[in-house]
Amino acid sequence: MPDSDPSTPAASPPAPVGGLELTVVVPTFNERANVRKLISLVETALGQTRWQVIFVDDDSPDGTAAEVKAVAAVDPRILCLHRVGRRGLAGAVIEGIMASAAPFVAVMDGDLQHDETLLPAMLEALRDGGVDLAVGSRYCGGPGADASALGARREAGSRLANWLGRQVLKADLTDPMSGFFMVRRSAVEAVAQRLSTSGFKVLFDIVASQDRPLRILELPYTFRAREAGDSKLDNGVV
Repeated sequence: MPDSDPSTPAASPPAPVGGLELTVVVPTFNERANVRKLISLVETALGQTRWQVIFVDDDSPDGTAAEVKAVAAVDPRILCLHRVGRRGLAGAVIEGIMASAAPFVAVMDGDLQHDETLLPAMLEALRDGGVDLAVGSRYCGGPGADASALGARREAGSRLANWLGRQVLKADLTDPMSGFFMVRRSAVEAVAQRLSTSGFKVLFDIVASQDRPLRILELPYTFRAREAGDSKLDNGVV
């Protein structure tokens, strides 16, 4: 049998029967208090789905990584990528996605501001095959869609960033800076070398870097108030 052409990328195979279907990537910094509650919320939301959560922690001084590892020691669905000597939301998300073996990958914050009950609808949309990317949007309307929990300064910065993003992004997205989305892992792997590891624009970057437009579904959700942890948004990022 002739060797296959190494220049031709292999298609991502479907998940084996009974195998891992979804990875939830959670970038963290000083969010120890949220770890167990977030896992419980994800478990309740996803039910019988074959899932795992990869926490990507930027060496939090509050011991977030140690808390994740304590859970991981008794629950194989939980993993910790403990990053030392490097920081940044985009880089953490990319590393978490690239560490996954699941066909679908969700990204959500560790501060409990994202609505985990939206995960099943996102997954169903990707399972059906008509969508490559499902985005939780704070701005696409619908009951309860809101970004007010950001606070006045952060909400203004977020709206400005989204407006600027929509001016240059060739996709119909109301919230291109959303940190809450689910995507086919193959779509990220195809452009991984082009993605920036700095800043907050990882979703924007994933969409903008594609050779062919992604099929996108936006779902409205209510942005919750932060329960614990530190914001990764600073003046430089804004």
